[in-house]
Amino acid sequence: MANFFKDSIREFKHVVWPTSAETKRYFLVVLSVLVLFGIYLFVFGSIFAESVTWLRDVIQG
Repeated sequence: MANFFKDSIREFKHVVWPTSAETKRYFLVVLSVLVLFGIYLFVFGSIFAESVTWLRDVIQG
């Protein structure tokens, strides 16, 4: 178990951490993708729900 922690600490020294500017840019990219995907799901979910409602009304007369 001690070797695991020693190896983990040694590996952390090899990690190249992103700069503050890179972190902000990546955050904005992720946030943009999430917002766009949320809008996409909302629009197509609404279209699908309206289509099902319209189809039910047509079938029931």
